[in-house]
Amino acid sequence: MMKIKLFTFTVVAAAMGLAGYVSQAAADTIYGGSFAPEGLRFPDEIELLADTPYYAAADTYNTDPEGTFAPQTVHVLETESGWSIGEATWKIETMFGPRWIRPKPWEIEIAPPKRITLLDETPLYRSASTKNTPVAALTPQEVEVTDAEKMWFYTNDPNSKAWIKVHTSWLGDLWAFIPVKEIGTVHDVQRKAHYDNLPAKSDLGAAMGVGQQQMDWSTTTAGDFTIVHEFTTIYDRAFEVQTDQGTVWTRDKGVTILPTDETLKISRETPLFPTVFAGLAKIDAVLKDENVIVFEKIIEPLWAGRGPYEIWHNSTWYHVRSSKGTGWINKLVGEPESAVPVHWKMLVKNARELSQYPEVPFNDTTLLLRNQTVEVTEAWNPPNGGSMWLKVHVDNRTGWIPFWNGTQDTLWDEDSQTIARVAKTETNGVNIVPTGTGDLQLNTGVRIGYTDKGQSYLNVNQLADLYLYEVSTASGKNEITLTKGDYSFDLQANQASAAVHWQEEAGGNVPLDKPAQFIEGGWYLNLKDVLALFGLTQVVAGNEYSLFEKNYTVIAEDIPTSVKSGRLELQAFVNDWTSREDYNAGQMPLQLSIEEGEDRGGIEHNSVNKGIVNQSDQNSAVTLFSLKTSHPLAVGRHQVDVVLRIGERIIWKKSAEIAAK
Repeated sequence: MMKIKLFTFTVVAAAMGLAGYVSQAAADTIYGGSFAPEGLRFPDEIELLADTPYYAAADTYNTDPEGTFAPQTVHVLETESGWSIGEATWKIETMFGPRWIRPKPWEIEIAPPKRITLLDETPLYRSASTKNTPVAALTPQEVEVTDAEKMWFYTNDPNSKAWIKVHTSWLGDLWAFIPVKEIGTVHDVQRKAHYDNLPAKSDLGAAMGVGQQQMDWSTTTAGDFTIVHEFTTIYDRAFEVQTDQGTVWTRDKGVTILPTDETLKISRETPLFPTVFAGLAKIDAVLKDENVIVFEKIIEPLWAGRGPYEIWHNSTWYHVRSSKGTGWINKLVGEPESAVPVHWKMLVKNARELSQYPEVPFNDTTLLLRNQTVEVTEAWNPPNGGSMWLKVHVDNRTGWIPFWNGTQDTLWDEDSQTIARVAKTETNGVNIVPTGTGDLQLNTGVRIGYTDKGQSYLNVNQLADLYLYEVSTASGKNEITLTKGDYSFDLQANQASAAVHWQEEAGGNVPLDKPAQFIEGGWYLNLKDVLALFGLTQVVAGNEYSLFEKNYTVIAEDIPTSVKSGRLELQAFVNDWTSREDYNAGQMPLQLSIEEGEDRGGIEHNSVNKGIVNQSDQNSAVTLFSLKTSHPLAVGRHQVDVVLRIGERIIWKKSAEIAAK
């Protein structure tokens, strides 16, 4: 039979046109994550071919299923990028609400698309076999699909082919043997996107790397354009972009610009930029104390533009109409609304450049700070992490600099006497696991304690080894001493108190919740007393818990020798990165106190533990804390101790004689 080449001119084929080509490196490749239905990449329906367990959540690999679905067709809400080549988690719509299933690719069937777009000249056969001679061939065009081989989408090699039956107006239904990665459909979209460069011409085949590679890079185009069509396969997609010179096809999705209708209140200095795609573009104007109308926005990470600044890349940009014209703004590029007012001084030791705003340098002039004392009026933690930023005044200039830590920058609180700067050096953790027999053990399976009447009792000797304490036993006495650095404590069997020491001083007794026990050659304390004497914090996860020891270095200042007001007020800065979750749970255990004689109690000795936390911002971590304490002093001379503790564990202690006037 004579082989016939068929030319079909359809509306969609004409709409594709001859288009441009973009580097394959710019392709919109999906590497992971879950996605809503979209074309062929993420189908909106699948047929379950076997009984399929379903779950109430996505991450329940080690739990029993809620039930099992019989073979049926289900509607897809989300699925993973690798669904066609391996096990994937599918979120589906059910009569119970959303549920999750994890079928293998060969346990599902996907209906073939109703129409596909051929990317290259395609031979046609009477039957699904290449042993026969092709009866015709189709040029690149859109065709109607009438059937497909079972599991046409499943392959371990995207270059392998599947049989798809297509309809022709001359010869009826014929079979085409098409690479799975080229089986795709074109659908209409209307989406705006920014492109840095598009070629003068590229057709769909060229964009997907097949066909005659019709492309023209003699000129390139950049700007904001409309995406009019999208081509999707099981693995990939391409976009037809309407430029001023015509349409081009590209696998680069560009930077999506979303239409919107919002009003934003601008209360602090916020620069207005002509574009976000032109590097360090000059600021058009500065907005403050006005409402602006937002008509477009960019919410995806913006990897083009102003250098390595995390704020620039990872926060929403708004295209606005304002009293000073049209342009782009970002609520985090400018004076941060959530910054905390402070009243500090700081010695900037290492060189730092003064910036106009956090992560936004001055365009015209610069000021390099080194070994200078500056006034600090605001502090701000970036929501995506990184160094805290401080608003400073120096040499008749105002700007922002990053705060690194207490060893590279020296802070003083102007409202209280700063007597110490503290920095966490390490955290040591021990995980405790209960057994079904009432014992407590480490992750290694070693027994470390027991439970009795709902309380945990832990072996002090093993804890001393884990937290690097020296252990000594008084000769002839039922007594033990644990020492780490300048801190130590003594235990006596069946005594309801412990003696706490600093630098071998006489120390003082602290009450225990339960008397210490000496059992079969080992010392045991209940959990509450362990936390206090070892200065640990407890984090609970189910029936297990972890005990964390935080260690710190302390750089001390002089304690004032006289007080005029009759009240001694002291303050210390603490560098200790803490997640917002841990901060809200009270995981900053340090306490600062002023102690006189045996008096350690009373409200006057309670310290105020304040994290420098952004106002109206629940995302950023806490990196800097301010501990404050005060104590009334009657007229006369007083011998006081200033103590930094975690529970009963003394981190630092300093004595001073103070005259109250």
